[in-house]
Amino acid sequence: MGINDFCFACSSDDSQEYCTYDNPTVSSGENYEYSLMFILSKISEINQTASFANIEDLIERVISHETIHVVMLQLEDKDTSDKLDDLEIVYTFGAGRPHIIRMNYLGYADDNTGLVTTSL
Repeated sequence: MGINDFCFACSSDDSQEYCTYDNPTVSSGENYEYSLMFILSKISEINQTASFANIEDLIERVISHETIHVVMLQLEDKDTSDKLDDLEIVYTFGAGRPHIIRMNYLGYADDNTGLVTTSL
């Protein structure tokens, strides 16, 4: 159970680039493995600009985050897995100004779990 491959696709709408999991394959028994999908933005492809210019620094977090989704999907269901991205925490900047951000804002994670769990 987890991420065992990756692939690239392009969005057909005006959404920004994002990562997700899809393409389940049966590995053994009832355990499914999924592909990590990098969804490129349509506008970036039309303009021939890179959708994931600096993904190298975040790739471990992306893989971890999507693997957490896959595990939740296997243990619970898709709705529960999708709700992970809706969880919000209070994140404190600079002189104590609080902001509410989603746990999947990987640039603010302080480890490679793929989740924002603490504030500065």
